[in-house]
Order: sequence, then structure tokens, then C-alpha cells
Amino acid sequence: MVDPPVKPSAPGSPRRPYHSPKRAAAALKTRQAIRAAAEALFLRDGYTQTTMRAIAEQAGVSEKTMYLTYATKANLLREVIQVAVRGDEAPETLSERSEWRAVMVGPLDEVFARFATLNAALMTRTAHIIALAESAADVDPELAKHRDRARATARADLHALAAELRRRGALAPGVSEQDAADTMYAISNDVGVYLRLTTECDWTEARYAELIAHTLKATLAAP
Repeated sequence: MVDPPVKPSAPGSPRRPYHSPKRAAAALKTRQAIRAAAEALFLRDGYTQTTMRAIAEQAGVSEKTMYLTYATKANLLREVIQVAVRGDEAPETLSERSEWRAVMVGPLDEVFARFATLNAALMTRTAHIIALAESAADVDPELAKHRDRARATARADLHALAAELRRRGALAPGVSEQDAADTMYAISNDVGVYLRLTTECDWTEARYAELIAHTLKATLAAP
């Protein structure tokens, strides 16, 4: 039997998107180079003084590639922070990631210690660049919008954790999910506290984690 001829696609019909693993890997490498250059220059020279041209030169890409990849400096800084917080470019927020879901696995009386250990590691890799962005948001309206969205996402993540703590009976009587989420947000998300303790007082990451764990457990944990 002879197979019937394949009809050509009708004009205007949708085509399957072309995907090249090699091209995708090259694009990822470019984005990583741009983000690394941007973070280094932002921390060295400040957000306002750092130009997109300087970042492109540092990253070894053209300005055209730079702007095609990240249209604005605020968007670039947002991406630098988001990838640093989450660990990669995947869209899942912290509460959706396996390492953060694992906080709820294991002895319940150690849940705040597990949370504090992960949070301290996050602070170690992000506190300086987040502090810079917080300051720069006062002069860049676009960056201020990114900051506000990031704060809302962080609060939603912590509310999801607080809901699970309530479900498992880990919260003290009288402590609501909202109270727990707000407390964790205020205590564990303060980059100023982390930087003062680790840069001015020479605290280690482990000692900072112990403080967060002890404070949250004393404030929120069920007897």
C-alpha cells in the first residue's frame, strides 16, 4: 500500500516551536554571564553608577544582546536576585521547591531549626544584593515594583509554610497562620539584621541560623 501524500501546512497554520538544546544552552550561558557581571558591578560600583554598557562589556556580550536578554537594568537586577534566591531559573517559588518542602519532614520539634538553616544559607548568598536593591528601589520606580512583588511572593511562601505548621500542630495555641507567617517574614527576611550580625559582629552563618531557630521556636512553637 502506498502512503497518501503529506499535505503541506496551510498558510498561517501554527508551527511547532523549534527547540535546539545547543542553542538553549548557549542562551543560558549568556544569561548567566550577564547576571554574574551585573551582580559584581552593582556591588562594586552601586546600582545607579553601573551602566548596561559596562555590564555588557564585563559579560563579554554586545549591547544589543544585552538589551535583547534584559530590556532594563531594573529587570536585570530583579532576575539576579530571583535566581540567587531560588537557585536557578525555574519558575517555582521557594514554597514549591523540594528543599523547602523538606522543612516539614522529620521531627516536628526541629522544624524551625531546619527552616533557619535553609534561610541562613539563602541570606548568605543574597543579603548584600538584596540590600543594594532595597536602597536603589527608592530612586527607581520600576525596581520598586519588582521589590514589592518579591515581598508579596515571600509572604505568600511563608504563609504556605505557616499553614502546614498549623496543620501538623506545630504552632502554639493562640498563634494563627497569619501571625506565624508575619513573624517569620519579619524575623527571617530582614537583611539588615543578617548583615549587621555577620559583617559588624563577625557572626557565622551557623550562629545566625541558631538565633533565628531559637527566636521562632520560642515565639511560635507549640509546647
